[in-house]
Amino acid sequence: MSDLDHASVLLSNIPDADELLGLAGIAAGSGYRRAWLAETGGLEASALAAVIARTTPLEVGTAIVPVYSRSPALLSMMASTWSHLGGGRPVHLGIGAGGQVIVERWHGVPFEKPATTTRETLRILRQAFAGTRTDVTGRTRRSSGFRLTTGAAPAVRLYVGGMGPAMLDLAAEVADGLIVTWLSPRVLTSFRESFSAAVEGHGRGPDEVRLVARAYVAVTDTVAEAREEVRKELVEYVVSPPYARYFASVGFADEVARVNEAFAARERAAAVAAVSDRLLDEVLVAGKDAADIAPRVRAYVRAGADDVMIQPVPASRGGDPARTITAVAEALG
Repeated sequence: MSDLDHASVLLSNIPDADELLGLAGIAAGSGYRRAWLAETGGLEASALAAVIARTTPLEVGTAIVPVYSRSPALLSMMASTWSHLGGGRPVHLGIGAGGQVIVERWHGVPFEKPATTTRETLRILRQAFAGTRTDVTGRTRRSSGFRLTTGAAPAVRLYVGGMGPAMLDLAAEVADGLIVTWLSPRVLTSFRESFSAAVEGHGRGPDEVRLVARAYVAVTDTVAEAREEVRKELVEYVVSPPYARYFASVGFADEVARVNEAFAARERAAAVAAVSDRLLDEVLVAGKDAADIAPRVRAYVRAGADDVMIQPVPASRGGDPARTITAVAEALG
């Protein structure tokens, strides 16, 4: 087994549908088995996943879609459809709370009890994919009498997206996997230990629940440009309270404080400058060819990721997604 068997591709922040579908074809031709899709305010994940499932040999998944923007019944129909379009290949449905601003302001839905809402959504999905009628009356979600008329969908795997203790424990207890982001191999090593302990604590075997870690990668001639664009992007995460707490907890408390102080003062340039090279190097893998990035990408596998979810830095941020996909395949093959 090569390290490429532990890798997948996340096609996110790519605004052109033709480009995204072309990248899926490149991923399939490069030897990847899985492609993930995310959505915020651009391309919608379900339609793209359906096309990829139908036109490529890739297993498709979401990483992630918020539990607030679709009902559990609709989520089950969506994933079941991908499975049918893919001839019964495994489907990877990643769900999570999403961002509070996106949920409340964009979708107009209360962002309440995220862990409870995710748990109850999982309960309904499990019943639907088993081919039985749903019967869940929870605190935030309920479904009664719904059944997939297309039959059971045993090939659908359920993942939770999140890094906090509640989501970690929820995934360890009832999901098929946990999806995490912005974890470097340094942090991932100890996180893997905590997650494995939680899985064991719920009486489950180590092979029952997968740990999927996103790696942000740019293989490009414009490495300096990509670094500066990702530095700007990081500001949006560091000022988000959940991510601020995370980055502070793994050794970047000074950066978090300086970024948030500058951001609150509406000094955007100062906020960007406060994202240190040390922080940037922790979360971005960048180089000009496969040899440049191979050690750091392989480090994610060595640190305990069952699946290293490669997200190419988009062209709008100085990346070269097609080149990144093929270079990572070369590095891990």
